[in-house]
Amino acid sequence: MSPVGEGPGPAGPRELERVAAEKLPHEVEHLAALERMAGLEPYYRWVAELAESLNGGPLGARVLDAGCGIGNFVEVLRHRAEEVLAVDLSPRNVAVLRQRFEGVAKVDVLQTDLDAQREELRERRVDAVVCLDVLEHIEDDLSLLKSFAGILPSGGRLFVKVPAHQWLYGAVDIASDHLRRYSRGDLIARVEEAGFKVRAARYMNLAGVGPYLLKSRVLRRGSAFSSSFSERQLRWIKRSIGAFRVIDQVVGWVGPGGGPPAGQSVVLLAERP
Repeated sequence: MSPVGEGPGPAGPRELERVAAEKLPHEVEHLAALERMAGLEPYYRWVAELAESLNGGPLGARVLDAGCGIGNFVEVLRHRAEEVLAVDLSPRNVAVLRQRFEGVAKVDVLQTDLDAQREELRERRVDAVVCLDVLEHIEDDLSLLKSFAGILPSGGRLFVKVPAHQWLYGAVDIASDHLRRYSRGDLIARVEEAGFKVRAARYMNLAGVGPYLLKSRVLRRGSAFSSSFSERQLRWIKRSIGAFRVIDQVVGWVGPGGGPPAGQSVVLLAERP
């Protein structure tokens, strides 16, 4: 992966379709999973509030959501920033994004290959990059993080969320095209190697560890995590997000970085020097 600005120029629609077909072999399945997750707005609000808590305030006026899917987090983020650049490679996701945010002046949708590190991303002059549940899909995650460093100005913020604990890796991860899961230390080291200064990192969602372990390692269900729940179970999860947050808060003194000792995810806030 070349540094931002040194790679090829912007790819045309046909080239993006070819790259998407190569990199997203399970695009249809992933879209279905994202659509099921769209109803979990309290979860995405939890993630946004946690990001702002780690940062000590809003991430920035202009925020790039890198690999944003169908915009489940963008929907929350647009109420917290002046402008959101919603970026994804999948043509199916981008079609949903454009329909979902049609007429929303604060949201700009862009189809691009993050691996290409296109100059146009740097030209958008964003204050912050959000990258939620993307790095685990990328073979060269370090190069992608370096590209974010090239996009951001000095003082720009990076907020990352990834699946936690390699010992949780199992059938659900394989079905979701996850290449790895991360420990807190792993993620910190990766982000620092990319040139960022890590300001905070912690685990998130201790309550999710048990169900994930059961489905992925014990039952070995070969489907994306959201697809393994019934609609009734998803409604229960939505109602329970508040309780999940309380659990993390209660045991926050035990784990590193002010979070629980383990979690379904790792979240990290970093700054470009």
